[in-house]
Amino acid sequence: MRSITNKFPGAIKGRKEPGLKEITSLLNFDAVPTALVDTESQSVLFINSRLIKLSYYSQQDVNLKNVRFILPGLDLLTAYSGEIRNLKLDRKNLDPIDTRVRFDYLDQNGKWLVLRFLPKTVDDLERKIQLEGTYRRLTEFVQLTDSPEITYKVMQGVQIIRQILDCGAVGLFQADPEHPQLMRIAEAGDNVQFPETLPSTDLIRLDKPSIWVSGNRILTELHRSGKVNGYEYVASAPLFQGGGAFGLLVAAGKGSIPINLSLDGMELLSALLLSLFQQQMLVNNLNNKIDQSIGIINLRNLTFDYMNEAVIVVDDKLIIKEINLAAEYMFGYAAWEVKGQTYENILIGTDRLLPAFQDAQKGKATFNIGEASLNRRDGQSFPVEVKVIPVVSGENVIGMEILITDISEHEESKAVTQQLEHRAVLGDYTAAFAHDVRNPINNISTGLQLLSASLEEADPNQDIINRMLGDCTRLNHLMESFLAFSRPLELKFEPFEAEPFLKRIIDRWQPRMARVNVKPILSVEKDLKRIIGDPRSLENVFTNLISNALEAMTETGDTLAVKAVMINEINGHPAVEISVSDNGPGIPEDVKERIFEPFVTTRKMGTGLGLAITKQIVNAHKGSLRVDSFPGGTVFTVQLPAEREESK
Repeated sequence: MRSITNKFPGAIKGRKEPGLKEITSLLNFDAVPTALVDTESQSVLFINSRLIKLSYYSQQDVNLKNVRFILPGLDLLTAYSGEIRNLKLDRKNLDPIDTRVRFDYLDQNGKWLVLRFLPKTVDDLERKIQLEGTYRRLTEFVQLTDSPEITYKVMQGVQIIRQILDCGAVGLFQADPEHPQLMRIAEAGDNVQFPETLPSTDLIRLDKPSIWVSGNRILTELHRSGKVNGYEYVASAPLFQGGGAFGLLVAAGKGSIPINLSLDGMELLSALLLSLFQQQMLVNNLNNKIDQSIGIINLRNLTFDYMNEAVIVVDDKLIIKEINLAAEYMFGYAAWEVKGQTYENILIGTDRLLPAFQDAQKGKATFNIGEASLNRRDGQSFPVEVKVIPVVSGENVIGMEILITDISEHEESKAVTQQLEHRAVLGDYTAAFAHDVRNPINNISTGLQLLSASLEEADPNQDIINRMLGDCTRLNHLMESFLAFSRPLELKFEPFEAEPFLKRIIDRWQPRMARVNVKPILSVEKDLKRIIGDPRSLENVFTNLISNALEAMTETGDTLAVKAVMINEINGHPAVEISVSDNGPGIPEDVKERIFEPFVTTRKMGTGLGLAITKQIVNAHKGSLRVDSFPGGTVFTVQLPAEREESK
């Protein structure tokens, strides 16, 4: 814990250490009062003539006595080489005097300690200049709070601290929130040699202001780095906040410790640095709150402007102060036209508002004034729902918000719902009718066939009978379609291969395709996964799509293409996409939008239920069906769930 100082004028270099006689001889020539102390026994071995003159003690008076005999307040256990302390010197038969004592150890083991009694004060003019410089720099430090940038504050603060301490280098370390270490965030000085990082244990061990000098025991990585880089002293002070240390102020240099560097000074300067961080945190918090408030205000403004409900803001005297975009659109007035007017000039058509306003002036909200209608600017009346909400500041109502919802679409939706309910009931009756009427149709068809058999082939009535039989067949087909559409689907899902399934359907249609000059093309992607579905019901789907395609190409003929590929578009699960394409005239735009609705068809003899049933089956498979049509072609695309890897 001790070291030989190079500031002692009598220090002897060389391999052979001087003895007590040589040292005391040198001390006699020292320019200031000096004492030699044995640190093991803490006893005085020698005082020079200048100290004898200052203390009025003789060599015999103090010889081998405890050093506290002349310096009652001295604690040698904490002394380090180069340190300067303010102590009281006891004098023989006189009052003690204040003095400044410098400590210098002469040997590596720290056995011999020289106490040098320095002049009590420096020159008044020099001291005044030092104080003025310190005050000026402290003022500069305080003024750093005016800067908005924390990085600039810290860098400048460290520069000012170095000037105040008059040391070689100053650094600031801050705890890294993501790693157990301290990061160097600022430094000042010439040829600064502080490490980039320090272990977090340094912050634990250096929890109080301290000064390490070369030769003392190395306790931290900071001390080790100081020794490696040739620093003869390293001072440190922690920065505390919230009961814990988060940073470390470090000052270091070579030679003797500057007179301005002390433990109290380091503690004060670390507190000033901490104030910069606290002030910046306060500013950041305030800025964040301001940003949040601005964000909330902007969000409220956006909500106010773009909400579906019309909002009209009035003051406590029912004068309009603001309206949103929905209110402008709903009533046909611009905001600048209605500001400053009474509500009665705009909200025309109901007498239910005034009681709600009277309640709002008492602080009571009305969330529905009941059935009401208001008039637009052009005089058109429309049904509305109205809410009146008071705006309260403290205990006073300063205004009201009127929220208005146009329920015209709601009324229309209600009418549509009723219509759909009627259609559903009608559908049930139609299904029952279709089921009951099939038997009479079959009877009529059978009777016509018997009547045809009893007549000669050349009989002119045969033509009438054949037309009637065709009508019976069409009616029977229509009844079958009605029943298929109204009957609940009973599906049995199983995995099956797409290629043989599609090939079997196309082969069945080959004779019909040959008659209308249509060439089929089947393309199935290699290694296609199996479809999960009911093959029988899906057979109806593709039979219907192929039938429609052939019907579209009856007059022109051409190519019918069926293509199957893998996709992953049904809820992120694997799926097989099968497209049926024709080169027909296409579907008219007005019909295409309703092509999957019941009773919508482009065929002269069609029922309009085929695609509706097809859509129903695909939906039951949790698949999708879409149509793309253009002049010269139509493509129906079916997407069906496929087998997953783990299900094999």
